[in-house]
Amino acid sequence: MVAFAAPGPGTRPRVGGVRWDEAWRVVRHVLYAGTRPEVRARSAGLARLRAAAIVGIGLWSAFLAAQTAPGHPAGSPLALGLAAASVVPAIVAVRSPLWAWRLVVVLISATPAAYPGMSRLWGWPWSPGLALTIALVWFLVAAGHGQGVLVVVGVISAAALGVWVEDWRDLALLVVLMTAVLLAGNAVRQRRVAERESAEQQRRRAAEETRAAVLEERARIARELHDVVAHHMSVLALRTDSARYRFPGLPDDVRAEFAELTGTAREGMVEMRRLLGVLRTESAGGPLAPQPDVTRVTELAERVRALGTACAVRVHGDFDALPAGVALSGYRIVQEALSNAVQHAPGAAIDVELRVGTGSVHVAVRNAPGGAARVAGTAGHGLLGMRERAAMLGGTLVAGPTADGGFEVTADLPLDHEENV
Repeated sequence: MVAFAAPGPGTRPRVGGVRWDEAWRVVRHVLYAGTRPEVRARSAGLARLRAAAIVGIGLWSAFLAAQTAPGHPAGSPLALGLAAASVVPAIVAVRSPLWAWRLVVVLISATPAAYPGMSRLWGWPWSPGLALTIALVWFLVAAGHGQGVLVVVGVISAAALGVWVEDWRDLALLVVLMTAVLLAGNAVRQRRVAERESAEQQRRRAAEETRAAVLEERARIARELHDVVAHHMSVLALRTDSARYRFPGLPDDVRAEFAELTGTAREGMVEMRRLLGVLRTESAGGPLAPQPDVTRVTELAERVRALGTACAVRVHGDFDALPAGVALSGYRIVQEALSNAVQHAPGAAIDVELRVGTGSVHVAVRNAPGGAARVAGTAGHGLLGMRERAAMLGGTLVAGPTADGGFEVTADLPLDHEENV
C-alpha cells in the first residue's frame, strides 16, 4: 500500500484514492533527488559498520564478476570492466542508495549488450557479481526510504529487467525475487522507525515525569512554607490585637489602625488556609507537622548512624537567626542528600557541613566511594527537588561525583529574604 498526503487547497483531486500530483512528486524524487536515505543508522558506529559491510559486499561482487567474465581471463579488460560495474554502485550506496539504484538501472540496461555471452554462461544476461550488487542496492533503498519510493523503484526496475528477459516466467521470477528483497529492506526500515518512535515516546514520557515531579515538588515546598507564613501572620495578628493593652492611652485613630491591621492579618491567615487546601494532594491530606530547620540536622545524622553508616556533622556559625524559609530549605536539602547517599552508596561514610556566612548559608553533603556509581541528575527526582528549593531562594545547588569516586551535593542559600522574593 502506498500512502500519500491528504490534499490541500489548490491541489488536484484524487482519482481512485490516489492524489496524482503527490504521486508525481514521489516519482521526481526517485528519479532526480534523494542524496541521503530518509532513515539512517542509529549511531555513528553503526553507520561506519554498515559502510564497511556494503563496501565488502561490493568488493566480493567485483571478484565474482571478474571470475565469471564469459570467455575472458580475470585480468582482461572485459573482466575488469565487469568488476568495476559491480563495485561502483555499492560504493555509491554508502552515501545515497537512490543514486546507486540509478546506476544499477543503467547497468541492467547496458551490460547485456556489452557482454552478450553472459546468458549462455549461467542463464541470465547479467553477471553473478552484478546481480549481487543489484540485490544489495534494492535492499538499501528499501531500508532507507518510504513505501512510495519502493513502488516507483520496483516498477522501473522491473521494466529495465523485462527488456532483456524473453520468457515471461523468467521475468516473473525476477520480479518475485526483487519484491522479496524490497520487502526485507522495508521490514528493516519499519523496525528502525518503530525504534525511533519508541525512543521519542520514552523521551517525552521522561520529560513529562520530570515536569510532574517539579510541579509536585513546588507544591510540596509551598505547603511546607504555609506553616512558616502562617506563623508570621499569627504573630502579627497577636501583636496588633494586644497593642491597645500593652500601650495604654493610645489615640483613637491609632487604635483603629491596629484593629484594621489585626483584621487584615486574620483575613490573610484565612486565605493562606484556603491556599493550602488548593495545594494539598490526596497523599497530603492530613495537617502538616511543625516544619523542621537546620538545627535538627543532627537528628538526621543519628538516624543514618543507626543504619550502620558513619555520618559526621560540622556546624559553623549561628543558625538561630536564620529566616525560616532558608532554614527549612537547608534541612530538606540535607535530608534528601543523606537519603540519596544511603541508597546509592550503602555503608560509605558521609560528611555533612553547614556554614553560616555573612550573606548566605553553605550546605555540603559528601559521601565516600561505595555502592553503585551515580551521575549527577540520575538519582530519581531528588536532585530536582533540591534544585527547586535552592532556586526558590535565589541560591545555587551543584551535585556531582568527586575526584575519589564519591558524590557531593553543595548548596549556597542567600540570607537576604527580600532580595530572594
